[in-house]
Amino acid sequence: MCVEAEKIYSAIHCARRFAMKYAPTSVETLGIVLILTVLLCENLARAEEWCVSSAVIPDAGVLDRPFTVAPPTNGAEIIVSVRVQIVATHPWVGDLSARLIHPSGVTIQLLDRPGIPSQGYPGPWGCGGDGLDLWLSDNGTLAAESSCPFGQNPVLTGMLRPSSPLSALAGLAPQGDWKLIIQDAVIGDSGTLTKGCIEIVTASDCNHNGISDAIDIASGTSLDINFNGVPDECGCIADIQPNGIVDGADLSRLLSRWGSCPACSEDLTGDGNVAADDLAVLIAQWGVCGGQ
Repeated sequence: MCVEAEKIYSAIHCARRFAMKYAPTSVETLGIVLILTVLLCENLARAEEWCVSSAVIPDAGVLDRPFTVAPPTNGAEIIVSVRVQIVATHPWVGDLSARLIHPSGVTIQLLDRPGIPSQGYPGPWGCGGDGLDLWLSDNGTLAAESSCPFGQNPVLTGMLRPSSPLSALAGLAPQGDWKLIIQDAVIGDSGTLTKGCIEIVTASDCNHNGISDAIDIASGTSLDINFNGVPDECGCIADIQPNGIVDGADLSRLLSRWGSCPACSEDLTGDGNVAADDLAVLIAQWGVCGGQ
């Protein structure tokens, strides 16, 4: 699932709550609501970038660049998408291969000696051009393996598709120790990695099912009765008197506000009234709740 789709799902969900509260009465007003929610709603996919330090790519050797992604501070998250930037000098990029290794061991082959079989250069040695300045992304229109424009420097540039899809990382947890590995397979030339960055897009996954919360809610897999962007099984909206337990104190609070009650905490369903539907939510969450 791309970041744009994640934002659309989240914005639509946020718009439902905003529209119910402010009751737009025209198409123009509703359009403004949708635009504002895309800009303002917080439950969107998030992108962060990690860059490794520059280093020499040894002749006929391996460059191993580790980096660590810290655990999220706001609950469980999963990977939505990944793309990798590589900027490097090397006089014969057909010598090079590159891999990205997830903390779980899942390995993505980013490059595998581009131009083999030969693309634009004679012989079986791969792409003979000099240098890389590219993003490897599943959204690339051309495959890096078969791209070798004769006379271009750097020879591989722009957004290109990796040898194996980065989508294999989707749904995995981002935290842990990663590795970016670049290997020179043929003796005779060395190079330099001047920039290596990994962009990881993540989204909340409070119920640990490998699917983002926004998609769970939009697809109907999870309910979000109070439209707060958090699946109800992860929250505890019925804990009105917050102590981690839904009990008689919360029931008493809800019954005391029975009837019209716009924007009050006892209105668990967010419809402006405390009624039987709110009571049903409270009973369903009775006891200890709210763990993520």
